[in-house]
Amino acid sequence: MFWSGQHFEFSDIPDMTGKVAIITGSNTGIGKVCAIQMAKKNCHIVVACRNTEKGQKVVDEIKAITGKDDSARCMKLDLLSLAAVKEFADEFTAKYDTLHCLMNNAGVMNCPYGLSKDGLEMQFATNHVAHYYLTMLLLPVLEKSAPSRIVNVSSHAHYMTWVAGINYDTLHDEKCYSRFLHYGKSKAANILFTRELAKRLKDKGVNNVYVNTNHPGAVQTELHRHGNLITRDAVSPFFITPELGALTQLYLATSPDVETKDIKGQYYVPYAKPSTPNYYCRSDKNAKELWDYTEKLLKEKVPGYQGSHL
Repeated sequence: MFWSGQHFEFSDIPDMTGKVAIITGSNTGIGKVCAIQMAKKNCHIVVACRNTEKGQKVVDEIKAITGKDDSARCMKLDLLSLAAVKEFADEFTAKYDTLHCLMNNAGVMNCPYGLSKDGLEMQFATNHVAHYYLTMLLLPVLEKSAPSRIVNVSSHAHYMTWVAGINYDTLHDEKCYSRFLHYGKSKAANILFTRELAKRLKDKGVNNVYVNTNHPGAVQTELHRHGNLITRDAVSPFFITPELGALTQLYLATSPDVETKDIKGQYYVPYAKPSTPNYYCRSDKNAKELWDYTEKLLKEKVPGYQGSHL
C-alpha cells in the first residue's frame, strides 16, 4: 500500500527530559527505532522484551548514542505468560514511580497454531490479552504521571474482520485456526481495546491519559519471519523501512498535537495521519464485548485478579 507524504519526522519529537517510557518488543524493528529516537530526546526507555540478550544490546547502543548511563534499562517481559506480565509490572513499579508512555508495540504475526502458557491462542494472547493485562496493571502509575500516553500498535490487517468479526467461542480452537485471520482478529482487538479504554477513562473523569492506536505500514521487520518465503520476497520491494514504520506511533507517543488537539481513541496510519478503522472496529457494542471477554479471561487465568477499576 502506498502512503502519502510524511506529516511527522524524528526532528519533530520534543525534548522528553524527565519522561519515562516502556516500549514492548523494542529489542528489534520499529520498537527499537522508537526507543532510540525517544532516548535521543532525553526520554528514559525501558526496553521490555523476552530476549534480554538482544534487549541489552539495544540498551548498550542507546547509552553509546546518548552518552548517558541512565538513558535506558532492559527488563524481561514474556507476553506468552500472564504470570510473567505481572512479574514485569511488579518489578517496574518497584523501581519507578512514574510512567509517561506505554507503547504496546510487541507482536507476533501469522505464526503456526500454538498456545500461550495460559492456554490461549498465541497471536491473540500476545498481541491483545497480555498487553491488555499489562496496561491494566500499569494504569495507576500512568494516571498518577499524567499527562501520559498509551499507544497500541495495530495493523491494516484488522480489516480481515469486516465480515466475520471475532468469534470468541472458537477463538482458541485449533480446528478453527487460520494464521492470517487470527492475526487480523488480534489487530482488530487492539483497536477495540483502544476505543473502549479511552471511553472508560473519559467516563471516570480521567482526561489527561491519551490512548490511541496505529497501523505502522507494511514494514520490513522480523515480524514477517513466519510468512511464505516466495510471497514475502515478491512483496518485499513494497515494504517500508523500520524508520518510516516508527513515525506514526512516535507521533502518537510524543507529539504535542496529541494533547493540544485532545486526540484520544483514534486510529492513525502512515505517516501520522488520522484514519478510520473498519465497521466492525467502530462498533461500541463490539468494543464492550471484547472488554468483557478479556476481563472474564483474566479472572479465569490469573489467580486473585479482581478486575479493572474502570
